[in-house]
Amino acid sequence: IFCPIFEHVKEAWEKRNHPNMLFLFYEELSKDLPGSIQRVATFLGKQLSQEESDRLCEHLSFENFKNNKSINYEELRELGLLAPDQSFVRKGKSGGWRDYFDEEMTQQAEQWIADNLRDTDLRYPHSSN
Repeated sequence: IFCPIFEHVKEAWEKRNHPNMLFLFYEELSKDLPGSIQRVATFLGKQLSQEESDRLCEHLSFENFKNNKSINYEELRELGLLAPDQSFVRKGKSGGWRDYFDEEMTQQAEQWIADNLRDTDLRYPHSSN
């Protein structure tokens, strides 16, 4: 994991217009996966057929992501290193953390984000898909 998160993200954001950098938000992917796939393909100088794009959309769907043992840490659960009721992958919903935070925690998180982004024009998109 890249930590501290804001230093990592701000460094990438500063380079977002560099020809070798593609900056995507999860919100963009969840709102328009086919468009995001096309954007990545264009960035990589690749052309995708409609069939290839459709297959990628299926492969990258949240349901497949959630059920992929390489991603969901199921092996850790099987080894007893992750509690049975814990999950790395939750709902695939942007901003889903708000479902777990009370009002005070939400205000603290939003202030923490604002404080850490104060010196940049980077703003995380908000959505509730």
